[in-house]
Amino acid sequence: MATAAFVHDGKAVDYTPGADVAAGDVVVQGDLVGVSPRPIAASTLGALAVTGVFDFPKATGGGSALTAGTVVYWDAGAKQATATSVGNKQLGKVVKDSADADTTVRVRLEGTSVANNPLTAAITDPGNAGAIPVTGSGHVDIVTAAAETRTLAAPSFIGQELLLSLKTDGGNCVLTCATTVNQTGNNTITFDDAGDAVLLVAKANGANKRWSVVVADGAALSTV
Repeated sequence: MATAAFVHDGKAVDYTPGADVAAGDVVVQGDLVGVSPRPIAASTLGALAVTGVFDFPKATGGGSALTAGTVVYWDAGAKQATATSVGNKQLGKVVKDSADADTTVRVRLEGTSVANNPLTAAITDPGNAGAIPVTGSGHVDIVTAAAETRTLAAPSFIGQELLLSLKTDGGNCVLTCATTVNQTGNNTITFDDAGDAVLLVAKANGANKRWSVVVADGAALSTV
């Protein structure tokens, strides 16, 4: 039986950037978030801290306070820590209260952006004819008021997961995917009744990223 071989304590991981990295830069690799403790030149082997306590930038103003114990995420676009999970990668937990007016928040990195299960992140249902966001993993609770549609773009990264379910049945919801969702070539998912659900995971198919159905519970698969 194959056994694991100890490499190191995992407080830091090797990293060779494609462009120069400054000290303090946050680097996201899939679901792994790290901080560069010192500059790393392009194409040079360096290291990223994936554990430890750091002060990260945060938004200011009403509603931006963060209390100790709060799970926070890294917003790569705004380059700041946030309590918003959708579309962002988890940093860790706040270790010191941060008020609305504070420009930083102290966070303990936890080595991975997935706290328990990537599907726990709530992704907002875009409504009739809307496009379901594909910026991260999570679950979408679909609510319909009549016969409605949704669209789904190709996944953003390999291993991305989406749990789609019909929460409130005001009418069927037909979801059209930009990629096939199985080897049969289906690209459409129809949710008829409340509770119908499908779990999708992103896979590599040649040079492309495509969705693949892991479980379909009540939802019907077809081709358009």
